[in-house]
Amino acid sequence: MQADGMSFPLSEADMSLNPTWTKEDSLTYTVELDGRRVDLRYEASGFQSGWAVYAGDELVERCSELMQARGLALAIASKGP
Repeated sequence: MQADGMSFPLSEADMSLNPTWTKEDSLTYTVELDGRRVDLRYEASGFQSGWAVYAGDELVERCSELMQARGLALAIASKGP
């Protein structure tokens, strides 16, 4: 169980994909879809602070906005193995 137990689907339009978003804490989110997990972590580093998108241990990209990072995370999780 996650720290605060908050999980929610992305939107009703995406319900067929069944992504599960989990807020682990105020600076960490995950999305899981068909066994694939992508993490979003806020990384504070001065003017370069932003959301890092990780697929496993691999940094995929840094995004300045949370919604941009969420879109990228969902796209990554939606791709087949």
